[in-house]
Formats: sequence, structure tokens, C-alpha cells
Amino acid sequence: MAGGWLDRAYLAPAERMRQAAHSKVDPYGMVHGVCGSPMFDRSGTACEGQAFFLLMEAARRDVMR
Repeated sequence: MAGGWLDRAYLAPAERMRQAAHSKVDPYGMVHGVCGSPMFDRSGTACEGQAFFLLMEAARRDVMR
């Protein structure tokens, strides 16, 4: 794919995982169901979960170019 180090066979499973992540986004753009701040001992929201989501979307954008 984009970097040349991952086979395109991973694209379909990655897209299914992306759709699963999208199902956890609320109308305000917050991703729920990640390890919740501040103790990370239960499900909730956290900046780390938001960052992972944004990185995932950026990687997909690069692959789909």
C-alpha cells in the first residue's frame, strides 16, 4: 500500500475495523468505548482514543490516494 510494506489483503479487514470505530463516534465527534481518562480503568473517552482515531483516518486517506 502507500508505504509499500503492507499487502493490500489487509485493506478489507482494516476497513471493517474502521467502520467499527466509526460506530463509536458521537454527534460531537468524540470516540466512546476507549480507556477513559484519568485513570484508564474503565471505558469512556480520552484524548489518546481521539488521537488514534485521527491517525487512523489520516492513514486511510493516504492509502486511498
